[in-house]
Amino acid sequence: MTTEDLFGKAGAQYAKNLPFVLYRKPEADQLNGLFQEDDFLHKAETFEETGFVFSPFDKERTRILIPGIPELTIDFEEETVSVKSTTIKTESAEENAHINLVEKAVAAIQNSALQKVVISRKQNQKIEDVTPITIFKRLLSNYKTAFVYIWHHPHVGTWLGATPETLLSLNGRKFETMALAGTQKFTGSLAVAWGDKEIHEQQLVTDEIVTNLKPFDLGSLHVGNRETYQAGALLHLRTLISGTFNTEGQNLKALLKALHPTPAVCGLPRDLAKDFIIKEENYDRAFYTGFLGELNILKDTSKKRSRRNVENLAYKTLKNETKLFVNLRCMQYADSKAIIYVGGGITAASNPELEWQETVNKAQTIASVL
Repeated sequence: MTTEDLFGKAGAQYAKNLPFVLYRKPEADQLNGLFQEDDFLHKAETFEETGFVFSPFDKERTRILIPGIPELTIDFEEETVSVKSTTIKTESAEENAHINLVEKAVAAIQNSALQKVVISRKQNQKIEDVTPITIFKRLLSNYKTAFVYIWHHPHVGTWLGATPETLLSLNGRKFETMALAGTQKFTGSLAVAWGDKEIHEQQLVTDEIVTNLKPFDLGSLHVGNRETYQAGALLHLRTLISGTFNTEGQNLKALLKALHPTPAVCGLPRDLAKDFIIKEENYDRAFYTGFLGELNILKDTSKKRSRRNVENLAYKTLKNETKLFVNLRCMQYADSKAIIYVGGGITAASNPELEWQETVNKAQTIASVL
């Protein structure tokens, strides 16, 4: 299927108000799509299903599945689409409310067992007369290292995003995940200085992920070096974590329960942080800081063989592959506005005014494609 065919099919699905998802994995040269022929709301309950899963922040709520095997492009190449700097207009009441909430979070950390909590908010932004598929094309052009998607279901709505964070990649016995935390603007170089607050926050995330993985039947575990990672106009601190399980067929539901929500989107200890978020944020995150991606897609993992060895070409190594990403840098699309979701990790060293500015920077990054 050509890129034009895939975009055309997505446009027809959207016009008929039927479920679909288009997505491109980080630095991939293929565009993927799944399309549903009716508007039934499928659920991912056991994580043994096959398709594309879209899960909310609250793991007790419905996880939605678009079932099937993705269709792939054979000629994909991003269009070059320029975007302009965007100034997000915020009200002083919004700024004051967020700063007050950060101050409350810092106080809770200083006076309880809470070590970190991620505070978020939503930003309404008026948009021009532009289709969600056009916005998706702009995301593709400007976020080549991210997982970029557009997802639509008539019973839920339309979401788009360009997320830099892998929750879990699972292929046979091999797995990969990452700890991502700390934010600053990208000004042309990765050689930047990080403060103690960001380094401490990122280490908390790394340690918690490793701790949550250790109860599983691990064959190996590798924790990479902390590195500066660019995601669009922003920089983050990232640690790659990988390894193997001793056996295939891990309980994916149990593994995701151990990993989600990560300290990068919730906090530490997880239960205390989540209780604070639900009590104090005063809005529904919905699918923001949830996760999404391919679930149990059968892939050919065999090595390339010489065409002269015709007999060997008949044998393929097929394995179920799952690739899930944390739903960050995302928006919900409506007729005349985009609802942009942004947040940041709060520790005892957080500066409330700087934390507010971080959310503004993140909102401006995603709003640039509007």
